[in-house]
Amino acid sequence: MNKPERFVQLVNSPKLLTIFSLVFLFLESGIYAMFEKKNFLDSLWWALITATTVGYGDSYPSTTGGRFVAVSLVLGMILFLIPMITASIASKLIVNRDAFTHEEQEDMKRVLNEIHRHQIESGKPAVRDK
Repeated sequence: MNKPERFVQLVNSPKLLTIFSLVFLFLESGIYAMFEKKNFLDSLWWALITATTVGYGDSYPSTTGGRFVAVSLVLGMILFLIPMITASIASKLIVNRDAFTHEEQEDMKRVLNEIHRHQIESGKPAVRDK
């Protein structure tokens, strides 16, 4: 499976998207805890509040490393996770369940080509509606 297919699989799978989001959140919390010398639960609280853009102001980064973590968390949420979640929900709402699959379309083309070839071989003109 190539990279675009993996990305599409991630975006279209609520389970994978949730797992990825939690891993991202816990990873950011751990790095924040390391830079800011805070315990993991306080760092997790900070990450949740920052990721949801509530930002109470009770906890904020004071080191350069902590600020980089904060920027990566906010940008990751705004530019990556929130759009993926939105796209996943939207794709579920707008999918046409009555549409033919790619395989069905290819099969129909094959059958039509066989019909057309049979008409030519038998000398019967193709019938077309005007």
